[in-house]
Amino acid sequence: MQQGSERANFEDVNEVLRSVIGYVSKLLNTRRGSSVLDEEFGIPDFTGFGVSYSRDDIPRIEKEIARFIERCEPRLRDVKITYSPDPNEPFSINFVLDAKLVLTGTDVLPVKLTTRINPSGKVSVTD
Repeated sequence: MQQGSERANFEDVNEVLRSVIGYVSKLLNTRRGSSVLDEEFGIPDFTGFGVSYSRDDIPRIEKEIARFIERCEPRLRDVKITYSPDPNEPFSINFVLDAKLVLTGTDVLPVKLTTRINPSGKVSVTD
């Protein structure tokens, strides 16, 4: 009986994680100013940086993304975004998202996700 319960819990955790990834992806594909209800909802359009963004821009982008995720996704806590360039994709802006996934009041699971902004501005989130 215990083994079935553990499997169900694992499936539940995976389901929650898939839900979070999907929601974070939707959040990060929402541009600031596109919501009529909240002008501050969304992230800035980082595609303007293109390949010319500087090292000075990176900490601001990291903070913007982390702050927005923490504001809008209560299942993630202690969100940290770290720039992670990919030499195979020089025209994309890549980040690692480290956070704690809150499963219940006391149960948390550390998660690490990859966030990629492609040259057209589309954001993908994967684990």
